[in-house]
Amino acid sequence: MLSKNEHVVAGTGPLGLALINELLKQGKSVKAVNRSGKAIVPKGVPCIKSDMTDLENTRNILKNASVIYNATGLPYREWPTVLPVIMNNLIQASAENDVKLVYADNLYAYGPQKEPFHENMAYQPVGEKTRVRAQLATTLMDAVKQGKLRATIGRGSDFYGPYALNAMLGQRVFLHLLEGKPVELIGNPDTLHSHIFIKDFARGLTILGDEDRAVGEVWHIPHAAPMTTRQLVEQISSRLSKVPKYRIANKFIVNVTGLFNPFMKNFKELMYQQDQNFIVDSSKFSNHFAFDTTSHEQAIKETSDWYINQQK
Repeated sequence: MLSKNEHVVAGTGPLGLALINELLKQGKSVKAVNRSGKAIVPKGVPCIKSDMTDLENTRNILKNASVIYNATGLPYREWPTVLPVIMNNLIQASAENDVKLVYADNLYAYGPQKEPFHENMAYQPVGEKTRVRAQLATTLMDAVKQGKLRATIGRGSDFYGPYALNAMLGQRVFLHLLEGKPVELIGNPDTLHSHIFIKDFARGLTILGDEDRAVGEVWHIPHAAPMTTRQLVEQISSRLSKVPKYRIANKFIVNVTGLFNPFMKNFKELMYQQDQNFIVDSSKFSNHFAFDTTSHEQAIKETSDWYINQQK
C-alpha cells in the first residue's frame, strides 16, 4: 500500500501554481488537479484531469493524499452553482480518506467593515459573490465542529506576483507600465489597501497544512504593511523606470460600463473594497506561527523581473 504523503493542490491558477512551487521547495510530494489536466506546472509534477463536482472523482484524487489544498478558481458566474458542490465533495472525500483540507480563501465573506479585518468578525454578505464565500466557509467550519474532518481556512486579500495577470496589481499595472500604457485601476487609489505577495500567501497556506494547531480555525496570512494603491503603483513605476499615467474607473464608471462589460458588472458588488480603507489584521497568525513577510519592495522586484522575463 502506498504511503499517504501526497500534497494535492486543487486548482492551477496563480495561487495554485505558487502553492505547488512552495511545496516542491519544501521537498513535498505534489500532485496538481484541475478540470483540463493541463497546466504550466514544474517538471515531475503530475497534473490530473478531474471534475471535482463528481464525488467519486474527488475520492480518487485523495486516495494517497495527506493534505488537500483547495485553491480552486472559477469564473464568477460559476460560483453559486459549482463551488458549493466542490466544497461538499472535498469535505466528504477528505473525511473518508483522513485527509487534511486547507481552504485558500479571500475576504469576501466579511462584506464591508469599518475596522481592519480580523478572524472573529461576523460575515456580512452584500450580494451573491460575498454570500457564496460566506456559505463555503460556514459549511467547512461546521463540518469541522461536527468532527467530520480536519480542516482550516487561510485567507488573503488581493494578491500579486508571478502569473497573477488579472490581479488588481497585475498586467493592467506591470505590463501596461512596460508597454507605456496607462495603469488601469478601480475605485479610490488613495485609500489604504492590504495587498499580499502571492508567494507569502502560498507559504502561509503550507504552514497551515503542516500545523495541527491550525485545525478548526480561520487564519489571515500575514501581509506587508498596507499602503495606498497609488503608492504601490509609484513603487512599481520606479522599479521599472517608468512614469505612470492613470486610467481610473470610479463607482459611476463601473456602474455604467457594467451594463455591457461582464467584468465590471461582476465587480459592482465588490466596489466597497476599493472605495474605503481595506486593511487585514493578521496578528493571530503571527502570534502562533513564525513567519517573515516579504516586503513590498522585494515582492515588486520579483514580480517586475517575472513580467520582464515574460516579454523575452
